Amino acid sequence: MDAKSLKLSKVFASGGDVHYILPHFQREYAWEKDNWQTLLNDVMGLYEAYNSEKEPEHFMGALVVIQDGMRNGVIPAFKLVDGQQRLITFSLMLSAFGKFIETSHPAIYKRIGRLLTNPDESDLLFFKLIPTTKYGDRDAYLALLKGEEFPKGIDSKIPEAYQFFYKEIGNRIKAETIDPERLFIVLVNSLQVVFIDLDQGERPYEIFESLNAKGKPLSQADLVRNYIAMKLPENRQADIFNKHWSKIETILQEKRNVGKSSIGELTAFLRHYLTMRNGVLCNQAHVYERFRDRIENESSSIDEFEQEIATLKNYAEHYNRLLRPENEPDVELKRKLIRLNILEISTAYPFLMAAYESYSQKNLSHEEFAEVLEILENYIVRRYLTNDPTNYLNKMFPTLWREVSPTKLAETLKKVIITKNYPADSRVRREVLTEQIYDKRIQTSNKIVLVLDTINRFLSVKSGGYTVLDNTPTIEHILPQTPSSEWKTYLGANWEEVYTENLHTLGNLTLVTQEWNSKLSNSSFENKKNILASHALTLNNEYFKRKIVMWDEKAIQDRANFLVDAVLEYWPELGTPPITQKSAGTKPKSLTIMGQSFVVTSWRDVAFYTAQVISELVDDFDTRIAGQLQSYFDKQEYKSACRRLPNGWWLYMNLSAVNVKSLCRNMILLAEISEEDWQVEEE
Repeated sequence: MDAKSLKLSKVFASGGDVHYILPHFQREYAWEKDNWQTLLNDVMGLYEAYNSEKEPEHFMGALVVIQDGMRNGVIPAFKLVDGQQRLITFSLMLSAFGKFIETSHPAIYKRIGRLLTNPDESDLLFFKLIPTTKYGDRDAYLALLKGEEFPKGIDSKIPEAYQFFYKEIGNRIKAETIDPERLFIVLVNSLQVVFIDLDQGERPYEIFESLNAKGKPLSQADLVRNYIAMKLPENRQADIFNKHWSKIETILQEKRNVGKSSIGELTAFLRHYLTMRNGVLCNQAHVYERFRDRIENESSSIDEFEQEIATLKNYAEHYNRLLRPENEPDVELKRKLIRLNILEISTAYPFLMAAYESYSQKNLSHEEFAEVLEILENYIVRRYLTNDPTNYLNKMFPTLWREVSPTKLAETLKKVIITKNYPADSRVRREVLTEQIYDKRIQTSNKIVLVLDTINRFLSVKSGGYTVLDNTPTIEHILPQTPSSEWKTYLGANWEEVYTENLHTLGNLTLVTQEWNSKLSNSSFENKKNILASHALTLNNEYFKRKIVMWDEKAIQDRANFLVDAVLEYWPELGTPPITQKSAGTKPKSLTIMGQSFVVTSWRDVAFYTAQVISELVDDFDTRIAGQLQSYFDKQEYKSACRRLPNGWWLYMNLSAVNVKSLCRNMILLAEISEEDWQVEEE
């Protein structure tokens, strides 16, 4: 390895010929306005400090290259391992500067052209630097240097960057605050890089990993792409890129996130692919490292490496259908995948990718694959209704494929999954009565809609058809979220307890359109009952035609029992869970939240310390937490059994263990804390 400091004029061969090749797997041009502004500020600072006797110096970072022979016998070529963002941006700045002074300073304009091109060459060798084809970067850059208009319909940032420099530099020249000749000297002589020239035999990705140059950070997917580029010989890159990797990046785009996470699609896919292979869900920040380790340990030849990339492409197609079920051509499978997406089952993607591959290879029949999807829905719905923590699934699903038999997948999946904290009928019946499953997040509403809509269709089976809503479904609380004085009088002296314990439970929720929701609002129960009895959905009319005298805790629990009967018939028990599973009535002994640990002696302690930590972490606690959970928080001690938080809010503490768990999960969701950062150790 040879490392030396070079002026940017030297990088571009001081007007001689040179050719930089970007590996096919390099990312698109990703610098944005803040990066362009930083570079421009650096240049203007150098301009102000310029002295002909001692030119100022500014290092832009490192360029890492590998010598790649000669072109046409005379032009040295280099594979650009790292530094393309800086080099492209500098080229755009030079080009914009040159265009602005083309007529006023033709000699400088000509020198700029010689820095950016090899004028005696043709085709791509004419250009000293060529961006990748992603998002139209290459087309935009080549058009610019050829003096043509930018192509239309591209997503490249290159035109925007060029216009930024043209405007900013042009305005300064027009205002006569800078001298073009002096600016040219600063650009080519004062800006410098550390030029690292690697031998062909060195492992360039190790150098690449250690760099931390100024610019836009690379995503995990970017790091994987660059690693692949460094592993492949130049003569294999184009073929493997076009056959495999470009197709992966087309269907799984890093600029789109998976679900409600902040993880880009390509990074999420690589993470779940590695989980499927290794049986461990790695931290999203370590995806590249785990991918590199897998390749270094598993692929001893370029042919094996290419096969791994081809395999990645196959699984990327499965992953795309999991993210976007509309791409699944089979109508039945599409419908089942849509339902799983509503239930937010991304933690099961490693298992589902393996099942999809088995199905695509015809080792798994259509019927059995459909049954597997039904089993997973059964499992997730039951856990949702009992409000079981989702962080358990991050540990369960990565190893699930290894515990089943691919030749008898549905049969063995049932046997295994009932050992994975599977809620038995008795627990579903018990906890549906008290679990607060509603909150205002759209994902939660969609889950409730799926459950209630499924119950409605199931209740309609014997009629030979079912009625659906004629507009978007909304969740109606029969006992209103904001009870009127009439409702409070109606419920009696203990209305607060009834309200707190039952408001968001399944028995108090139903489906209507927004029009009906507004009509029902917080009107009296008698009025609501009459309206719902005439509603078209079987879910509503079959139940509310009954004689119901009062909508109190017993009435809400009676309806919950009515609904759970349908739930347990539609999603029947897959088997009897082992009695070794932890019961719901265990006692807590310690709480750990966001690294802080507390000794607790009751579930009420868990609620209090959870609320206390969140009150210290969340600046807008009043609206974000207390405002969303009004039945638990108040500024005045208006209830018995309240405890005061350090921020002045009072927390209602007369809660069961089940309700404490529900409250805590709602608080950490609203505070955007991972369930992995909230752990209760139980006796």
